[in-house]
Amino acid sequence: MSKAATADQAVLAKTHRFMLVSDLDWTMVDHNDGTHDKLLAFNRLWLSEFAADSLLVFSTGRSPELFHELAGEVPLLTPDILVCSVGTEILINGTPDGEWEAYLNQGWDRARACAIAAELPDLVLQQDSEQRAHKISYKLSMPDPEPVVAALRSQLEAAGLDTSVIFSAGVDLDILPSRASKGKALSFLLKQMESKAGRPEVGVMVCGDSGNDIELFAVPGVHGCMVANAHSELSNWCEAHGSDQLFRATKDGPGGIVEALHHFSFPNPAKSDTVQRRLALTSNLAWYEDWCNASVPKDADACSRQMQFLDPSFEYVHPSGTIMNRAAFVDWFATQGYGCHSGSAAAAAAADPTTGGGGDAASSGRHCMWLDRYSERQLAPGVWLARYLEQHQPFAAGKHTGEKRVSRWASVILLQQTKPEAGAYRVAYIHESLVPVEQARA
Repeated sequence: MSKAATADQAVLAKTHRFMLVSDLDWTMVDHNDGTHDKLLAFNRLWLSEFAADSLLVFSTGRSPELFHELAGEVPLLTPDILVCSVGTEILINGTPDGEWEAYLNQGWDRARACAIAAELPDLVLQQDSEQRAHKISYKLSMPDPEPVVAALRSQLEAAGLDTSVIFSAGVDLDILPSRASKGKALSFLLKQMESKAGRPEVGVMVCGDSGNDIELFAVPGVHGCMVANAHSELSNWCEAHGSDQLFRATKDGPGGIVEALHHFSFPNPAKSDTVQRRLALTSNLAWYEDWCNASVPKDADACSRQMQFLDPSFEYVHPSGTIMNRAAFVDWFATQGYGCHSGSAAAAAAADPTTGGGGDAASSGRHCMWLDRYSERQLAPGVWLARYLEQHQPFAAGKHTGEKRVSRWASVILLQQTKPEAGAYRVAYIHESLVPVEQARA
């Protein structure tokens, strides 16, 4: 068995507390939220309360190529499992699930399905990247699409083809093997987990906004979150299948997901040591972000008060290689680093956090920071090494800013003093080093 396959099996064989399965466009990603504040709030909640013992699954109609395009533009976390192309592709740690591919091949005749669809002139093929081995994708833009959808289904059935036709978001039409859908892919994953360590202990929550998410909600035993901006096809289904395991969010996109997580009481109640460490890291980075955007007082005293989480022995290794002690770092941070190039909020939002220099992001934007791919290990009693990808990117409504993203590997040594009987935790930084991704060793 290859190393990749072994890693894939390890993901499914591990005991998990919880599993979140979310659509991307207009669900996890609200394209109307130019600064992605709601998505960043979800990221902080997930990393601190869930990531240590839960699975994050993105289930999208996008192909892997278009998923990576989106992930390069918005602040998405790296999922544990990626279900692409309306449930026809499952990737675990980036590796396709061969068992799922073999299962979908049975009875699938892609060429004949294409030929039948070609006879309906209202169906317009989508771009090449969206045509996949087990998915044929079209655009269907007309006031009343139902006659065309019904005709396609009838002709495929008459030809003896075992297919599913999924129409969603009022314009997207996909032809799939009948064995494939977002819901069937989720059921397949849960069956794999059941044969190993069992289903997630406290449950599975699915999140969606359109017709191709309906089968996710129909998987037995799952909790469902329909975001407030959902399309009528999903809203009508939820209306007909209402239950106490289905939550209708009052907020759009990721704001609705966070709302549902709290509604169902899924955040980790134990608040274990790892949660405290993650909370310390995410809250400190959130403050850095506010400082960069001049959302907090930008003066030396305010900076010094915030930096109390640094141990007296703290040392900082700047991406340039410069090593600073605690006093030097606080002075540098307050006068040169993280948005100090100019006193204006607009210039601060555009600052390059690696150098403190200016950029050319739109002045209406906001500079955002988030953590991804977190891991940790204990070095000694009370001493932990945390490693994660620290991401920086300016965002401005209506603008693509992915080329301005700065990614750095961070290694942080944390000193954790814990007195659980008193409910007291103190997490202090004793070392931090940053390495630009392009300079990091594989």
